[in-house]
Amino acid sequence: MSELGTRLKQARIAKDLSLEDLQDLTKIQKRYLAGIEDGNHSMMPGAFYVRAFIKQYAAAVGLNGEELLNQFKTEMPASDTVEKKQMPETFTSRSRSVTRTASNDTYAEIIPKVLVAFFIVLILAVSWYFYSASTNRDTANRPVEDEGVGVPYEEPVPATPKETEETVAEEPVDKPAEPRSVLSLKETKGETTTYTWQGTANPQLEIVADGPSWVAATDQNQQELTSKARVMQAGEKETLDLDEVDRVNVRIGEYANITLTMNGENIEYTQPLQTQNIVIQLTNVE
Repeated sequence: MSELGTRLKQARIAKDLSLEDLQDLTKIQKRYLAGIEDGNHSMMPGAFYVRAFIKQYAAAVGLNGEELLNQFKTEMPASDTVEKKQMPETFTSRSRSVTRTASNDTYAEIIPKVLVAFFIVLILAVSWYFYSASTNRDTANRPVEDEGVGVPYEEPVPATPKETEETVAEEPVDKPAEPRSVLSLKETKGETTTYTWQGTANPQLEIVADGPSWVAATDQNQQELTSKARVMQAGEKETLDLDEVDRVNVRIGEYANITLTMNGENIEYTQPLQTQNIVIQLTNVE
């Protein structure tokens, strides 16, 4: 066990915290916390994450992480040469606006055609009116035929059941509205941003890496959902099936390099923290 690991472990025991309690506080997996105490840094994903995890461990047990790193810097592994993307200074919500304009030339071509069509319809309507009036006048001037001459009465044939069924118009049936999927921001606390998801069955979370970043995803029972917790490289993608999951926690080491989408809906980062947790609580609409 290293001197730094011994110092951290003693502080944890002094606060009466188990590794499981520390895992809940820091969101760092228990095996990495044990590796820090044992001085086994080779199991970590990289030197950057060794320093980051030690700082989080120290803060959770009431110690100054920067002072510990400076004091025991000989125990630290060499720094990684990983090119990181520059974090954006501000965050703006993405919005798209589409403005459709029609040129004056287009209106100039359409208006004459509309006027011509209107006059044609007007002429046809007037012609039909005079034709109908003339027809009604001729009918009124015809002599009445002899009252003794009439049209023989024919008893109507009763319609068959099939014909009766065909004459009944089917009443339209109102279809029930399909449930919509809704992703809502619940709260932001420290490094953790919590969302709620209400939607249809088969929810899926897609993780896409634009650059190197540590990524781990666990369910409500701390079971890993990704193929393995690791540093994802640019171009890598993971799709998680959350059909049997009530809660998913995604731990991200370099948020600017990771894009999260839930059934095609983009999940925004609400705070400019390099390392942070995205928690999604799922509720399926039947």
